[in-house]
Amino acid sequence: MSGKPTGVLLIAVLQLIAALLYIVAGGLLVMAALLLGGFFAILLAFPALIIFIVGIIGLIVFWGLYTLKGWAWMLAIVINLLGILGGVLRFDTLLTDYLGLGGFVVSLIIVIYLLMPSTKAHFR
Repeated sequence: MSGKPTGVLLIAVLQLIAALLYIVAGGLLVMAALLLGGFFAILLAFPALIIFIVGIIGLIVFWGLYTLKGWAWMLAIVINLLGILGGVLRFDTLLTDYLGLGGFVVSLIIVIYLLMPSTKAHFR
């Protein structure tokens, strides 16, 4: 065992899962853009890049949470609030978009847990 609180370790793993979901979603958009080609490739390229970058940042946040870095707590809150906002903005398709729904649920769980006073204390 690493000596880390179990809850914080679980949140770090959930952050890793969320990051991987965003990376997969960005990769799927890139593949869709390549298959469609032309103008659609240009339209999908920007959202795919943003989603992919959010996934990479999520991997960095995972490492920060895993190593109990103070900056990781705030960055995890911000990244996961953006994930929740993205889910709310596309709520009409969220229930049929399983990757999006998974990322939304994981982000929601992470934010709720990180805002608990006992969790915040580990990152001070």
